[in-house]
Amino acid sequence: MKLNLALAMSHHARLLILDEPASGLDPVVREGLLELLEDFVGDEEHGVLVSSHIISDLEKVSDYVALLHRGEMLLFEEKDALLESFALLKCGAGEAEKLPPESVIGMREGTFGAEILMRRENLPKGAVWEPASLEQILIYHVKEGK
Repeated sequence: MKLNLALAMSHHARLLILDEPASGLDPVVREGLLELLEDFVGDEEHGVLVSSHIISDLEKVSDYVALLHRGEMLLFEEKDALLESFALLKCGAGEAEKLPPESVIGMREGTFGAEILMRRENLPKGAVWEPASLEQILIYHVKEGK
């Protein structure tokens, strides 16, 4: 993959389109590949479009995130704005039932309560919540079909 990337860069391409560029690489090589991509786009004269299932890599290097699922674009947003706009609400099952259904993007119920993905502006006052990771945001959107 590094050889393929070096070959693509040798043509002075302004845009690289990469499908699963880090798939099958060990963590050290994968980190080096991500650093190479960051250097490539650092001058803002170049861009990289990456399709990947390794969400942690996308979270490290992306400026924008698009979530495509079954041919439909579910999300397209600046990564930092996306991360700042979602939260995981922690509450009991009874509290979850009181939430307006349109504010719930996805819910996981367990023995000790519920974990609910929602936009931060829809959080109930005084709620216990934590920031959602990019992976959690994507999973809840796809799993719940919203």
